Amino acid sequence: MKITTTSTYCQTQHKLQLLPNMTIEIEVLENPLNLTLDDLFLMAARVNKKRGFLFVSKLLGKHLPLNPSQSLLASGLLAIEYYEQITGKSVKQKDCIIKGTFSDEPLEIQEAYHILSGLKLCLPNNPLIIGFAETATSLGHAFFDSIGDAEYIHTTREEIKDLVPLLNFKEEHSHAVNQFCYLDEHSIRNDKPIVLIDDEMTTGKTALNIIRDIHSKFPREQYTVVSILDWRSDDNRKQFRQLERELEVKIHTTSLLSGHITFSGETIGEAEYDYQAIDQGNELHVERFNLAPYFTRTPYVNNKDGIPYIKETGRFGIAHNHKEDVDAACGKAADYLKQYRVNKKTLCLGTGEMMYLPMKIASLMGEGVLYHSTTRSPILPIEKQGYAIKSGFSFKNPEDDAVVHYIYNIPRDEYDELFIFFEREVSEESLNEIKQLAKDRGIGTLNVVMFSTMERSDDDGQNNR
Repeated sequence: MKITTTSTYCQTQHKLQLLPNMTIEIEVLENPLNLTLDDLFLMAARVNKKRGFLFVSKLLGKHLPLNPSQSLLASGLLAIEYYEQITGKSVKQKDCIIKGTFSDEPLEIQEAYHILSGLKLCLPNNPLIIGFAETATSLGHAFFDSIGDAEYIHTTREEIKDLVPLLNFKEEHSHAVNQFCYLDEHSIRNDKPIVLIDDEMTTGKTALNIIRDIHSKFPREQYTVVSILDWRSDDNRKQFRQLERELEVKIHTTSLLSGHITFSGETIGEAEYDYQAIDQGNELHVERFNLAPYFTRTPYVNNKDGIPYIKETGRFGIAHNHKEDVDAACGKAADYLKQYRVNKKTLCLGTGEMMYLPMKIASLMGEGVLYHSTTRSPILPIEKQGYAIKSGFSFKNPEDDAVVHYIYNIPRDEYDELFIFFEREVSEESLNEIKQLAKDRGIGTLNVVMFSTMERSDDDGQNNR
């Protein structure tokens, strides 16, 4: 992908030729940590008539594999930026955390994450933190880990049986537009600041939609939108100021990089790409692991089966005094799973909204572990230098076969084993496409990990296979 860069005063201009008929121009306005674009993202073409391009984050652990601790560090770095903006105080450990976030050295990454894990940023008013599904569920949860006495919940596209969402809004550019928030009313019927977490703001409409919904029911004085990237146009920024005046509130924004983008070209409605795996005739060993003894089942189920969701995801809210319990559960789960690692090159995959717990567990499973996640977003894979997405596969979501998931950038013969994490129990038949994918990629062992089953085991987790 051709990139042209010119600098003028404190602003930097970039022109990226994504496809022969697709160009993105970027003007960087604010870059508080002096990062390069390459530190933060690569680019790819969406298969989406509404929006033709995607900033593919190097920090999220969504589309691109990474050391899981680096994604957790990136969330902590955003929390530090927010804390410094709100309080005016400096965090002395910040430089070490920046270094670890963008390092290629495992020891530097682990040292930085150890420092971040001991850091609790205490704010004058404890916020309610809301992470946006599906991409920012882990970003929001790990941000919450670094803030003192906060509460956390993430939005969801899941429809819960006999439970009415307290908030609902539209993510207008998405393939799956409707978002729900199953928040307990006592957590929001107050005057606490609300912090909305997303990986990227392009127009900011999603944030404005949820602020309007919240304020119509539970008004307050302060909101903040935190994102890794902020690409709002001047008109979009005016809409934020207009809403501030209309509601008589203050809306802060925090990001690692902000600027303006201009898209020219044609969007893609259908991809001329075969997302189906091919049977290479490779042998595959499959194991199933049940983590239910370590996690807390809720009374909530969907309308399709009776398998409960779990508490620790954040879908139904987590208070600050539950952080240690979540950490302990992830630690026990990681100790259990790493006993069954058979080789040095391991890939851990989250699924959909289920990103934070698999990421946290993966970070504790030892050396040689990379992490990323499945997604609902169709992206066009192209084998060319500088382009983010080289290969891709689609499959029906084993937890809900009405939803198609995609997974990207699993090179052939790169990994010895795959751990794929599902919140709720999945059938053997529903895994057929994933088994085919593993064989296609030359992965010898597929480990299917589930956090909740129809019947919770009473044992200590050592015989869950």
